[in-house]
Order: sequence, then structure tokens, then C-alpha cells
Amino acid sequence: MRPLSGVPTGDAVDASGQAGNAPAPRRHGRLRTAAVLVWPTLRATRIVPLLAAGIVGVAIVIPPAVTGSVLPPDHHLTLLRLVMACIGLGVTFALDDPAKPIAETLPVPAWLGALVRAVPAAVVGGACWAAALLVTRAGPETASLPYPDLTREAVTVAAVAFLASAVGWRRSPHGVASPLAAPMLLLAMTVVALLPASAALLVGVDDGWDAAHDRWTYLLAGTLLATAGVLTVRRLPGR
Repeated sequence: MRPLSGVPTGDAVDASGQAGNAPAPRRHGRLRTAAVLVWPTLRATRIVPLLAAGIVGVAIVIPPAVTGSVLPPDHHLTLLRLVMACIGLGVTFALDDPAKPIAETLPVPAWLGALVRAVPAAVVGGACWAAALLVTRAGPETASLPYPDLTREAVTVAAVAFLASAVGWRRSPHGVASPLAAPMLLLAMTVVALLPASAALLVGVDDGWDAAHDRWTYLLAGTLLATAGVLTVRRLPGR
């Protein structure tokens, strides 16, 4: 069928009575709405609990550095893993959003708001972790610790905490995720601590370190995929 005279083919009205290029304005409108919401979302992100937890974590590694105590490498690993746990608990507050009932009516996907909230959480959590590493490296016996692998562990713990927060946000009708997310993280850490030697994650430097950190990498990848799934799945009616 030939297009109507004087009407471009791309703007021809279809059988539903809508212009053929209607999705473009809607898409631009969503982008504008998302841009407007970035700053309010950043301001609403609960960073104080994460900052407090990070400060507690850094305080854990300060005494050996201040007193000049020489600890075995595995003891330093334990202290740094306690720092990871503290930062992870702080991350579980990142998606607390009492405005969820209102935000769900906005034409912006849930994953976008979560991504915006993840940015300040990553900055603050990363700064606390970097501070803990700087304090730990002050001792002469800690120069040879595998800091890149430990950072991989820290990133994985934070990712698991963010996943728990995403699940809590989905499950809470009021968007307050931390009451569910924090216990979930503590349970996950307990399970990790009780894993058998063949699947252990919390190993010493000389106890199958490389194999354990391959498992950390798999856990990180699986956690990121699960988080993407939780944040992008559509809620079923009535849930």
C-alpha cells in the first residue's frame, strides 16, 4: 500500500492509531526521568551505616600496626577478612529505599536505581578497604601478602552483600532491605566458614590458595549474574 500523500513513511499511523516513531519520544522521556532521578537517588542512599562499618573494619587492623606486633601471615588474613565482613554488612544497607512504593510507579527500571546506589557504596567501601590495606602494609612482615587475591575476596563479599540487599529490597513491600539482607549475609558467611577442605574459600596462604581463589572467581561471577536476575525480573501480579 502506498503511503498517504504528504505523510512520511516513518510517521504513518498504524492500525492502533499510534505514530510509527512513538517509541522514540517515550524512550527519550525515560532517559530524562532517569537523569533527573540520579541526584535524589544518590542523596537517599544510606552511606552512613557503610561508612561506620568500614571505620570499624579499619580499626580492627590498627592495633598490630600501632603496637609493632609481628603476626603470622594467616593472622593478618583473618583480620582482613573481618574487615571484609564489616564492609559487607555496611553494603546490605545500600538499597534501603522507603520510597519504593512511589518509585515503582516511575518509568525507570529497578536495576537503574540499584546501579546508581551501587556507585557511592563502591566508592566508600573501596576507600575503607584501601585504608585497611595501607594500615596492614605498614608492617614489614606483610609485604608479601597476596593483596590482589584478598581484594578479589573483598569484592566478592561486597557483591554477595549487594545481592542480599537486592533480595531484601524485592521482598520488602516498603523497600527496607537491610533487616533481611544483613542476616542473609551473616548466614552466607557462616556457611563459607564451615565448608569442607575440598571446597574451602577461607584458606591460608599455603593451603591450596590458587584453587580456592578460582572458586572465589566463580562465586563472584555467579553472584553478579544472580544480582542482575533479581533486579531485572518483573514482579508477578499480586506479589
